[in-house]
Parts: sequence; structure tokens; C-alpha cells
Amino acid sequence: MAKLTIGRMAKLYGLHRSTLHEAVAKGRVTAGLDGKGQKVIDLSEMIRVYGEPLGSPLHRPTPSLYTSPTPEMDALHPALHPLVEEVRLLRAEIQELRQSLRLLEHKPGPKPASIHKAKPGEAPTWANLLDALDN
Repeated sequence: MAKLTIGRMAKLYGLHRSTLHEAVAKGRVTAGLDGKGQKVIDLSEMIRVYGEPLGSPLHRPTPSLYTSPTPEMDALHPALHPLVEEVRLLRAEIQELRQSLRLLEHKPGPKPASIHKAKPGEAPTWANLLDALDN
């Protein structure tokens, strides 16, 4: 099979080069040297360890847990159905709580009680204010 440098293999698989260097150093992936002295990895070795590359027609992306449930996801992972339903219910509850919080935040507060109720047309005086404090 084809042998590619670590940099090209990382690009093909959407990995960082340091990830592949670490895998080679720990013995998870076998690498060799090409004629220029560069480390190369055989494509079959990468398929063994990481599966088909992202660009491959055989590669099938894993469904994201953050998307809405689909019939394919239910068929592939029936054990996830109760968890997905629980997340849906929790999101609905959070939305209701946010709406309640918005209503509480914008609720007008009580009007401040006036210290002295002046008669219509009468301006409050210091004496009236002091009398109101004594009561």
C-alpha cells in the first residue's frame, strides 16, 4: 500500500502531526524511513489503528450527540434513545425557566411609599416630613 510522511498522513486523517509522532513513539503505529530519511507510515497501518481516512468513500461519519435524533441514529444506537429524550426534556425545561426569569427581571417593582401625603395643591414642608417620621 501507499506510504506517506507523518505530516501528509496527519493531514489526510485530520490529526495533528504531534499526535502521530506520539503514536509512533509509543508503538501504537509502526513507521519506517523512506529514501530521504523521513518517517513514513503505511496507509494499511493507519487504517488498522484509526480506520478509514476522512476523505475516503468508505468513511462514514459518526452521528453527533448534539444533533436532533434521526431514524438512522435510533437504528444504530438504541441505547441512546432515552438519553436523547432526557436531553430534549431538559432543554425544554431550561427554556421555560429562562422565560420565567425574563418575566421576573422585567417585572416593575412596588412604588416607593411617600413619606408625607400632602393635600392636593399643598407643597410638602420640613415640619410635615418630620411629623411623618415620628409616626
